[in-house]
Amino acid sequence: MRKILGGNILLILLLYPTLNTNAQVKISNSSGAVNMESVLHLESAAGNKGFLLTRIALQAANNAAPLASHTAGMIVFNTATAGTSPNNVTPGLYYNDGTRWIKMTTKTPQTGDIKNGFQNADHNGWYLLNGRAVSTLAVNPRARAAALGFSTNLPDASDRYLKNTNGPDSPGTAAGGNSFTLSQANLPNFTFSGTTNTTGNHSHTYTDNPTTVASVVSGNNNPISNTASVDTTTENSGAHTHTLSFSLGGSSQAVNLVPNNIITNVFIYLGS
Repeated sequence: MRKILGGNILLILLLYPTLNTNAQVKISNSSGAVNMESVLHLESAAGNKGFLLTRIALQAANNAAPLASHTAGMIVFNTATAGTSPNNVTPGLYYNDGTRWIKMTTKTPQTGDIKNGFQNADHNGWYLLNGRAVSTLAVNPRARAAALGFSTNLPDASDRYLKNTNGPDSPGTAAGGNSFTLSQANLPNFTFSGTTNTTGNHSHTYTDNPTTVASVVSGNNNPISNTASVDTTTENSGAHTHTLSFSLGGSSQAVNLVPNNIITNVFIYLGS
């Protein structure tokens, strides 16, 4: 059984507040077939009427009020800004999951949007930025890529961080590096070589080669030869300096710039 309710729908609902039927119901100000896949079919003949949901002032996402209790599947339009984070609510369309109110928000991706993800392949209009040739894309995504300035290849985001443009930068251009090497110009301004302070007049003592000395033992006219060392003093050198030198050392090993990170893939939205 099909029911088509027109201009007197309000009167019918007032007379029969509870209406049990297994039929599809159509509410319209014109005749026409009822959509058999729907339980309730709303239609405006002139195409200039909308469906106005119940407007209520919610108090908080975790509070059913002004309803008596949470009911899964309940949909309302909230008119209030109330509650405290993380249970605050703002004006908009909400549905109830049986335990709390959840705001219904949608964001349709636009051509050129970028996202990070753990997916490994293209999906739902999102294309992996892996440097592939634009000619390998389907017709529509290829045209959108060209409109963004990528007529030959998509950018390759492999092992790269995203950087905001600095004005003259061209979006999609790869730049930078993962490491750098210090040169002397990067070091503080000081000298690695120099001279010691002058030490003044001084001498150095050293032990010369052994010298044989004859000695006479009492009661015996035969001399005995003994060997002894003789200390010798160098000449005074006066004021002088000592020159020092240093080797450059090191191996010019590059410094790694990559901080701790988590790996994702980067995708661009080009649609289907």
